[in-house]
Amino acid sequence: MKLYNIAIAFFLLCSTGAGYSQDIKISPEFKSLIPAGWIPESQYKGDLNKDKLEDVVLVLRNNDRKNFVKQEGLGADTLDLNPRRLIILFKTGTGYKKVLATDKFLPSVNSEINPCLDDPLSEGGIEVKNGVLKIRHHYWLSCGSWYVTDYVYAFRYQNNTFELIGLDISSFHRASGESDVTSYNFSTRKKQVITGMNEFEEKNSKPVEKWERFSVSKTYNLATMEENTALEDFVK
Repeated sequence: MKLYNIAIAFFLLCSTGAGYSQDIKISPEFKSLIPAGWIPESQYKGDLNKDKLEDVVLVLRNNDRKNFVKQEGLGADTLDLNPRRLIILFKTGTGYKKVLATDKFLPSVNSEINPCLDDPLSEGGIEVKNGVLKIRHHYWLSCGSWYVTDYVYAFRYQNNTFELIGLDISSFHRASGESDVTSYNFSTRKKQVITGMNEFEEKNSKPVEKWERFSVSKTYNLATMEENTALEDFVK
């Protein structure tokens, strides 16, 4: 059951957030990057352009009162719909250079469409490893769905931008334990699909692995992507 064990290890990594180093304190030297009305959430470090210098990734969140929305029914009484900002800084010999800032890709704390959705970054996160930036969105709903789904996006700095090179999607049913994993490789245009697993009972797992080609009409990059850009375009 080697294939099963590999898939389970991947799912547990996504579910626990293991490997996602986070320091919620922003270094004093980056305070000037925080505009009025925004608050720092997290800071991550790692070499993103392979120059052996430690680059920095910052996550900020807007704190505008107008984006706190009261709602009735299931879910939170007040929804925080404030945007998050992702900032990437390259370290140079003379300091840091800002190479990316986007308010589009990271999800807000709450969702107006799905008020039962937990904060996708509460158990998600960011990892910088081997020159690759990984951003994980964790979708867990307290009502309306039994499924827990993780999207782990992998970006590499190439062609003067952060291009999407990989996307791993894991899905888990909280009642039945059924789970599956799909991994997209944008360099080879191949995806690996593993189905038939069960998180609760290994004896009920009958994992099936298959490889397929997929096509995309463009190159995705972090600067222009929104939260669901790649999913809406080609993931069915």
